[in-house]
Amino acid sequence: MMPSATGTVDTSTTFGDGDIRHRVPRFETDNLAANQALVDHVKALAAQKSTTPGQIALAWLLAQQPWIVPIPGTRRTARIQENAAATRVALSADERADLDTLAQRVGVHGDRYNELHMGYVNR
Repeated sequence: MMPSATGTVDTSTTFGDGDIRHRVPRFETDNLAANQALVDHVKALAAQKSTTPGQIALAWLLAQQPWIVPIPGTRRTARIQENAAATRVALSADERADLDTLAQRVGVHGDRYNELHMGYVNR
């Protein structure tokens, strides 16, 4: 299974040769399994709102603080349009609080970059 959008990567996902995710701790099997509760919650909320998990994630980030600006990567025009549509996804105060609480309780397992590249963060 080749991942294409937020919520499509799980412990059965394989990455092609040269895919950077081979070197990212967050995509190791144990970390993917630990993060699944958060992913499942976001997917369920997306289904309730007839939107995508990626749009829920972006809407949640946009709702945090005015100085937080997510920069989603993409290679496809359809994803750019999907990401832009996240600005129209309304999350209630309860939904935001629920996502905040779950993120704090579950956390995100695995570093975003490998050890070498983590050394460049927050310099």
